[in-house]
Amino acid sequence: MNRLLVFAFFLACWISDPAQAGSLRAGADVTDITPLPSHYPISTAGSMAASFLDGTEERIHCRTLMLGDEKTLVSFTLVDSCLIPRELADSAKRIASEKTGIPAEHFTIAATHTHSAPTATPAFQSNPSVSYQIYLAERIADSIASAFAKLEPAEAGWAVGENRDQVFNRRWFVNEPYANPFGDMTDEVRMNPGYDMGGGKVSKPAGPVDPTIPLLAVRSSQGDKKPLGLLANYALHYVGNPSRTADGKAQLSGDYFDRFAKVMAEKVAPGRDDYVAILSNGTSGDINNVNFAGPAPEKKYEPGERMMEVAKSVADSAYAALATIEYQTDFPIAVVARELDLGVRKPDATDLARAHEILSSPEQLINGNLKPVEAIYARETLQMREYPDTVPVRLQAYRLGDLCILTTPCETFVEIGLELKQLSPFGTNMVIELANGYNGYLPTPQQHGWGGYETWRAKSSYLEVDASVKVVAAFKELFGELD
Repeated sequence: MNRLLVFAFFLACWISDPAQAGSLRAGADVTDITPLPSHYPISTAGSMAASFLDGTEERIHCRTLMLGDEKTLVSFTLVDSCLIPRELADSAKRIASEKTGIPAEHFTIAATHTHSAPTATPAFQSNPSVSYQIYLAERIADSIASAFAKLEPAEAGWAVGENRDQVFNRRWFVNEPYANPFGDMTDEVRMNPGYDMGGGKVSKPAGPVDPTIPLLAVRSSQGDKKPLGLLANYALHYVGNPSRTADGKAQLSGDYFDRFAKVMAEKVAPGRDDYVAILSNGTSGDINNVNFAGPAPEKKYEPGERMMEVAKSVADSAYAALATIEYQTDFPIAVVARELDLGVRKPDATDLARAHEILSSPEQLINGNLKPVEAIYARETLQMREYPDTVPVRLQAYRLGDLCILTTPCETFVEIGLELKQLSPFGTNMVIELANGYNGYLPTPQQHGWGGYETWRAKSSYLEVDASVKVVAAFKELFGELD
């Protein structure tokens, strides 16, 4: 009898709460992750050289969108960071899970890939501040918990926009050989060849682009239908050239991702500070916004100006797609994951001997940084010797009705994202890269064969040549589990 009374009590509570009666709920949050004064001077990521900031006037953030029903809640957190290591993401998930009761496997934490943020994971000669890493994990968890606390009855929908003006493949076939950092003249492709590489030195891009802007939007299901937030996705690496302080020093910046969020919020919910727009990075490992097919632009951009220009352009396209959404309150929600053990390309004895020889020259070190690219990669070669033979790579797949969201922990080449979208049984698809860890670039085997920066063995590119084939095969299985 006591058990029946307890059951009746909880049943009454469940029915009396409209959020527990099978309806969708959603919540969104923006949390400041700018370093505290005690963190300075702080290393910044995005360059092969180590650099430090003593302060900044611009703030950086992480943004979270959470949604789900009484059975399953999921969230997506995008962080103004270049790269986020697996350990930091896992730590933030554990804290957030303790705060919310939601399984950590239901969270996605991804870097936007701004090149103007504090170093969160070792990259070339930049090393993170441990105190900032701890702080960042806590702030990410706070954002997830805050989105959870803001959950309210909602409806959601999805659509796909398009913007072809801002995406160009940055890898070009070269007609004249050039030496890579390992002393070889075998590379057929060069990243960012420059406008001065004309005159027959380059021929054509080495890959396609993905101009689509898939987006997920949520709004209140109550009478006012108040917009709550959106998660958009665009396959563009980053823009760069951040704002500067009065004395000319570059500032921390969320790049065009942060500016998109602000422009979109003003379009959708003018005058409100509780609407959260988020732009995630699609499969943009070989994509930037520089068109090397044409002449060098005559316009000279002021710091931060180009970021805003791109943000406005992408926001205009996303806003047009937003108007076509048909909102729903009841649809299947699921998340599945797969852990792959992928091989590591490690240096052999000859590679190590050459690296030692290069680094034996004191002229390689200038003002505390290795300068010649050969010396930088020689250091990377010695560090790769310490890597394990295989590493775990975590993949996620979400189903939200007919929307499928995939995540990879790599700087994934655009061809792979396009292939996954073709293989998907779902009508709308989004692929978020640099999520839940960092495992370097993910080129296709063909792109590996052509060479170029994204394939050069280093902490930034070390997975086995066939890694992308195994990733695609794993996602095909996850599609079946979701469907």
